[in-house]
Amino acid sequence: MVNKKQSIQKTEQPVIVENELSIPVIEDSLFKSLNNNLKNLKNLKGIMGYIIRNAASATIDLKQSEKLVEYAIFTSQVMDSSKELAELFDLGDLVTILIEGEELKVLIMIIKETKINIFMKKSVDHINIAKKVSP
Repeated sequence: MVNKKQSIQKTEQPVIVENELSIPVIEDSLFKSLNNNLKNLKNLKGIMGYIIRNAASATIDLKQSEKLVEYAIFTSQVMDSSKELAELFDLGDLVTILIEGEELKVLIMIIKETKINIFMKKSVDHINIAKKVSP
């Protein structure tokens, strides 16, 4: 099975300067740094992949690319539910969310405006993974 990696970047409106078309890409050094940290983790035993996104960019790297939509919807619903619970119980801003099932778990981290979803087997030490991802 081939790993499928997708990267999406939002661009600003094209600008014409002296008859040349220039499309500036929004740069985000935090996003690049976190993405590099995730690339280094993806080959660790038990890591199934990740999704990283902010307002301007997104990178998806999953070993099971056929589950891309399923994982994206799942983590989106977890984020929405977690925000509602945090507001209901006055927990403050969310920083980390861990969802653990029988075989798999998902670590969701929010670093400034960047959201990271790391999919892993249950046996993986998610605390160690979080330390390796954080800037």
